[in-house]
Amino acid sequence: MPLPHTEKCANCPALDDENCLANQGVKLSSYRPGQKGTIFQICGDPDFRRRMMEMGFVRGTEVMVVKYAPLSDPIEFIVKGYHLTLRRDQASDILMSEPGQAA
Repeated sequence: MPLPHTEKCANCPALDDENCLANQGVKLSSYRPGQKGTIFQICGDPDFRRRMMEMGFVRGTEVMVVKYAPLSDPIEFIVKGYHLTLRRDQASDILMSEPGQAA
C-alpha cells in the first residue's frame, strides 16, 4: 500500500520534493513476519540515515522481518545475514519494495 505524502517527507533531506519516492514504496514497519523486500530509500534526518547505513540498511539490500516484540515494538530483522532490531517509528522511515514471502 503506497504511503501518503506527508509533511515529514516534504522536508526530508534525502530527496528534493519533486523526486520524493514516498508515494512509490511501502514502509518497512508495515511488513509482517516472514516477509522480505528490498530497500529503495531511507527518509529522515541525515544522522538517522547515516546510522541506518552503518547498520547495513542501504539501497538495494534485502531485509526480512523475523518477528515483532509482544507489544509490536521493537521489530527484529535480518539484514546482510545478521539480526538486528529497530523501533517501529524508525522502521517507518525506511521505504521498501512490495513485500514477498521468505523461501
